[in-house]
Amino acid sequence: MDDFVSFFSGDGELEASQFTQYGLKPEIKHFKKGEFLVSQGKAASKLYFFAKGFARYVSVSSEGKEFTQTFTCAPCVAGSARSMAKKMPALFSIEALDDVECLEFEWLDFFSKMKGQVEFLKAYNRLLGYVFIVKEEREYAFVQHSAEQRYLNFLQAYPTLQNLIPVKMIATHIGITPIALSRIRKNLESSGG
Repeated sequence: MDDFVSFFSGDGELEASQFTQYGLKPEIKHFKKGEFLVSQGKAASKLYFFAKGFARYVSVSSEGKEFTQTFTCAPCVAGSARSMAKKMPALFSIEALDDVECLEFEWLDFFSKMKGQVEFLKAYNRLLGYVFIVKEEREYAFVQHSAEQRYLNFLQAYPTLQNLIPVKMIATHIGITPIALSRIRKNLESSGG
């Protein structure tokens, strides 16, 4: 729980005792590589804090085409904000790409117990701000950056993942085919990049 508090608090505004005094009792969960924490089209009322491992947010089109929206690596929080807040089906799945150890919170219980706590709201606001900034920068990159630059952005954001996940996942994340990504990688190698 201390790792969760440190991650969520940032500036040390919250302590583990504050989370436990409000009756927050997360379950410790383990997901094996390839298992889904959230499934597209199904309700997803849980908030996860990854203590170990990494995963991807993936959408599958009606034609069966996969699109990797983002990757998430411990320490981090994961879940479907839409599904948690609106009680609607998730628009994506969260797939463990490694064995994941995490804390699982029931979102409505978690939020109802914490929403009156000023320190929690400050930390929550900071976390939401971070999420929106990352989303805005990613959308900007799709419009303004070349495929090569998006790949370089991926390498900067996730320096340890390139050798741990299939090329296809990286390619769908940056919006190109695996063949196009192979060409980019080859060009970067030959130019010393």
